[in-house]
Amino acid sequence: MSLKKFAALATFLLISAVQSNAQNYPTKVITIVVPFAAGGPTDTLARLIGVPMSKTLKQQVIVENVVGAGGTIAANRVAKASPDGYTLLLHHIGHSTAPALYRNLPYDAIKDFEPIGLVNEVPMTLVAKKDFPPKDLK
Repeated sequence: MSLKKFAALATFLLISAVQSNAQNYPTKVITIVVPFAAGGPTDTLARLIGVPMSKTLKQQVIVENVVGAGGTIAANRVAKASPDGYTLLLHHIGHSTAPALYRNLPYDAIKDFEPIGLVNEVPMTLVAKKDFPPKDLK
């Protein structure tokens, strides 16, 4: 067998093997874990995102509220889940501050997660009583 024929056959077999091992995603329910109670802003956002995700992916997307410890219980659940894309975490800035607030997190807030994307920005405001003497931040 010539080198060209061997290379062509090897390429064909490699492509066939890769295609046969490829899976369609998703093949089962996707869970978005929200580290706060149902009805709050993060939960609402997850549910608003879940509906179009279900339609686009043609697979059910459910929201699971896992409350407690400033979001670290939910984050730990997702960190320990199989890294197959079926368990997602929708969290806010609290995820990045948890390592400074909790001495012994059971997960690494950076290494145990893979960012997917920014889904919302929330502007913050500083307010006080109407008769509070300062009228601006300065």
